[in-house]
Amino acid sequence: MHVDACLCAELVPQEVGTRLVLVMHHRETEKTTATGPLALAALPNSEVRVHGLRETPLDLTALHDEGRRVLLLFPREGARPLDEVMRDEDPRAVTLIVPDGNWRQATRASRRIPGMERAEAVTLPAGGSTRWGVRRETRAAGLATFEAIARAMGILESEEVQSKLEALFDRMVATTQAAGGRAEPMRDEEALRILYADEDLVAIHKPAGLLVHRGWGNDERPALQRVRDQIGRFVYPVHRLDRATSGVLLFALSSEVASDMQALFRAREVDKTYLALCRGHDATLTRVDHPLALAHRARDTRAKDGDTDKRPAVTDFRLLGQFERYGLFEAKPRTGRAHQIRRHLKHAAHPIIGDVRYGKGEHNRIFRERFDFHRLALHGSCLGFRHPRSGVAMEIRAPLDDDFAALLERLGLPVDPIMLVPS
Repeated sequence: MHVDACLCAELVPQEVGTRLVLVMHHRETEKTTATGPLALAALPNSEVRVHGLRETPLDLTALHDEGRRVLLLFPREGARPLDEVMRDEDPRAVTLIVPDGNWRQATRASRRIPGMERAEAVTLPAGGSTRWGVRRETRAAGLATFEAIARAMGILESEEVQSKLEALFDRMVATTQAAGGRAEPMRDEEALRILYADEDLVAIHKPAGLLVHRGWGNDERPALQRVRDQIGRFVYPVHRLDRATSGVLLFALSSEVASDMQALFRAREVDKTYLALCRGHDATLTRVDHPLALAHRARDTRAKDGDTDKRPAVTDFRLLGQFERYGLFEAKPRTGRAHQIRRHLKHAAHPIIGDVRYGKGEHNRIFRERFDFHRLALHGSCLGFRHPRSGVAMEIRAPLDDDFAALLERLGLPVDPIMLVPS
């Protein structure tokens, strides 16, 4: 960051008895996103040891000859939770070794550097997720190095030390975001409604008109970036919603969980439910089994019914109610093709209201002029699946947007109370 944004003037060194030994790979010492060096500046009783250089291999064996208790802060197999009970087992002053860098580098360091294998491996108790959000965390509970050190110091030293370190870290986060073009914190109106969150997944209510991630659109802040900034962690998309569609949007908090969730979607083990308002109310419309072109063909308006580049596609439908020439349908796609529900309803001569690509301009205009409704009448109301870690059956529901709910109420169409946004 620029010199005028430096935090050096705000540093108030914390005098502590615990000695910090930060172990960094030589490539990490040059990265501006490394947070460990801030801990060195904040803790005078600290030092950095560099590894990965052939000419000067690192050896920490001598640390065990200093009459201090040597702890290794890294959640490797057999690591004990660092708590007050463990701290009080040994009255000696502590030397805390903290490997820095990405997960692979830290794992190798903890296993291969002489002296580290002799240290007592400790891990932090469960706590909040990272507030850093600048580098990708490869583990769901991943923390920035500085955050891990601050929490450890809260146990080994005092809550006051932890609080002061975390306040400094918050200033670093804010300054770094400002240097990257986010001079102000996220505004309240930018925050997205979180429907569910744990250490592996976060589900939000995506409003109509919001892109999931950067693509052809020019949106400055798509859903992925807004969720990342809102929770302070990198998130990984596991499925998509069309920009014009509202509803449940699910993200994973690690690449591993993202892969597991994507496998569930591919295996058709995720139950997806949508609400669609259409021109037409045929109660016998219960299933459309009609092959569809691949995603790149779906965007080609010249694609013809005779094209052979298609894949099987099935959607189940259920009529929930009708108003004049229009019907409200529940839609359950059994496959995952691009724009599947919209294209299947077009194929069934039941185009969705507000669909400017596959719908009918006449009916779109009627709803704009008569009901002041200016969006696609398609909402992802529910996702059902088994949690990829716990195996627990999940059902995440998204309330209807105000404009969609108001339209259905005005038309006298049934709306499940659980789908309404609480006032």
